[in-house]
Amino acid sequence: MNKYFLYITVITLATISCDPQRDDDFQLGPAPGEPQMSVEFVVGDSNRVVVKDLTTGSFQRLWDLPGATPKTSSKAVDTILYTDAGEFTITLFVSSAGGGGTTSVSQKITILKDAPLPCTPKLELLTGGCSANGKCWTFTNAGGAVKVGPTYGDFSWYTSPEGGLQAAQYDDQYCFTFQGSQFENRNNGQTVNPWNGYVPENHNPGISEFIFLEGTGTEGRDQIILPDDQFMGVWDMDNVMDVIRLTAEELVVAARIRAQDGSPAAEGWFELTFIAL
Repeated sequence: MNKYFLYITVITLATISCDPQRDDDFQLGPAPGEPQMSVEFVVGDSNRVVVKDLTTGSFQRLWDLPGATPKTSSKAVDTILYTDAGEFTITLFVSSAGGGGTTSVSQKITILKDAPLPCTPKLELLTGGCSANGKCWTFTNAGGAVKVGPTYGDFSWYTSPEGGLQAAQYDDQYCFTFQGSQFENRNNGQTVNPWNGYVPENHNPGISEFIFLEGTGTEGRDQIILPDDQFMGVWDMDNVMDVIRLTAEELVVAARIRAQDGSPAAEGWFELTFIAL
C-alpha cells in the first residue's frame, strides 16, 4: 500500500495597491511534536508485536511497517505479525489536523526466528488435513459465486447468477498446502482480466506462500493473506481476505476491490464462494 503525505499549498492573494498588505487571518495549526510510541512483543509469541501510539493531542497517524502484516495501519493500537526472521524498522508518522506538518519517530526490532505455523482445525479445513497433498478450491456453479457492493457486507452492485461466470473462471483452482504454507493459482493458462474488458488472457501467477491468521480480520474474522502479486478468484480483489465461512466443503471470503497497481479502491468489496475439489 502506498503512503500518502499531506501537502498544503497556501496561496495568498494580496490586493494591488501602493502599500503592500498582508492577510493575517489564515493561520496554520501548530506542528505536532515528536510522536510517542511503544512496541512490545506479545507474551509467548516472538513474531507478534503490539504497537501503541502514545502521542497526545488530535493528530492523524500512519504506521509504516515494512516486512510485517499489515504493512501499514492507522490504528492507535495494533498487533503486527512478522513471519520472517530479521531486523525491521517500525515508523509512526503523525500529521496535524490543522495542516502544521508531519513528524515521525522510528524504532528497530529484531525477529529471531521464522514464525511457526501450527496445524489448527481451521487450517486442516483449508489445506486438507495439513497433509503434504494440499487442498484445492474452485468457484461454485451456484448463484452468488461472485458478489460485489460498495461496502463490507453490502453486495447490491452485482450478484452472479447460477452458471454465470466464464469458463476460464470455472476451470481455475486455488490450492493451499500446509507444508511450506504454499499457495498455488492453477488457472490452466488463462485468467480473466478485469482491466481489459474481462477477456481471458495468458497469465502465470506461479506458486507462493500464504498466511492464515485467526481473529485478525473485520469483526474478528479469520484472514487469508497472499503476496501482493497474487489473488484468489478474481484478479481485482485484494490479497488480504476475510474468511466469512470455512467448512470442509465451502470457503467464502471477502476483500476490497483493488486497482491494477495493487492499491485498494476508494469503495467496493467482493464476496466470493468456492467449493472444495
